[in-house]
Amino acid sequence: MHFRYGTVGTRNIVIVLAVVSILALGAYVAISSGQFSPPNASSKSTSSTQSTGTVTYPTTQAQLRGLLDLFGNFSQMAITTSYLDEANEASGSSSVSYIVLGRTTLNSTHYYRVEFKNSFGNTSEIAWFNPRGGIDRVDVLGDKNYTGSAAAFFTQVYTISFSLVPAWSYNATLLSGLQKTGESVRSIGPTQMNVARYEFPRVTSVYTNFTAEIATIPGTNARLAVYVFQQSPNGSNFLLQVTSVTRA
Repeated sequence: MHFRYGTVGTRNIVIVLAVVSILALGAYVAISSGQFSPPNASSKSTSSTQSTGTVTYPTTQAQLRGLLDLFGNFSQMAITTSYLDEANEASGSSSVSYIVLGRTTLNSTHYYRVEFKNSFGNTSEIAWFNPRGGIDRVDVLGDKNYTGSAAAFFTQVYTISFSLVPAWSYNATLLSGLQKTGESVRSIGPTQMNVARYEFPRVTSVYTNFTAEIATIPGTNARLAVYVFQQSPNGSNFLLQVTSVTRA
C-alpha cells in the first residue's frame, strides 16, 4: 500500500487513520492525498456511505451523533488502533484520546467543546460539536481556527477513530454472530467495568478470528466496546483497544 502525502501534517494523519478505520470495517483500500484534500471555505459538507461486501460504513452524520452519546457518558477516553494488511504489505498504529472540556454557548448555539490529542505527529485540537453532532469550529492548537466544512475535515483523524467505539458497542448484528466465552471485572484507567468477551465459534471464509469485549458500567445503561480484534484468512488483522476511560 502506497500513500502520497500532502504538505500539511494534519492531512497525513487523516490519511493514515482513515485507512486504519476503514480496515476495521473490512475495507482494504489505498487513499491518496488527492482524494483527501481539505475543502475550501465555500464548499458544502456531505454525508456518504461506503460499502464493501457485507460491511457498510456509517454515514458521517450518524457517526457524529454517536460521538455525542460517547461524550455524554465518558468525559475522557484513550484508544489505540493497529492494522496489518498482508496483501499490500502495509501496517500502522495510532493512539488518540479526548477530554470533554465542557459545554458553552456561542450565537445561541450550545456546544460540546472536546479536546483531541494524537500521538502521530503529537497534534492537539479543540472541536466544537453542535446539538446535531456537527462540527462548526475546530481550534488547531499551534495553527489557527477553522469553521464550516474545513472544521469537519481537520477533525476526521479523531472522529473516524472514535466513531468505531459506539458503532461496535451497540452492534446487535455483530454480537448475534459471536459466542460469549467469558466475563470479568476490570479497571480500564480509573473506571471499573464488567467486561464480557465474545468470539466467533468457528473459522469462516471472512474471518479466522473475531474477538470483541463489551463492557457495561455498574449503575448505568452504557455499553462500551473496549477491545475488538479481527483477522482474515490471509493474516491481515485489525485491533482497537480502549486503554483508559473516565465516566462523565
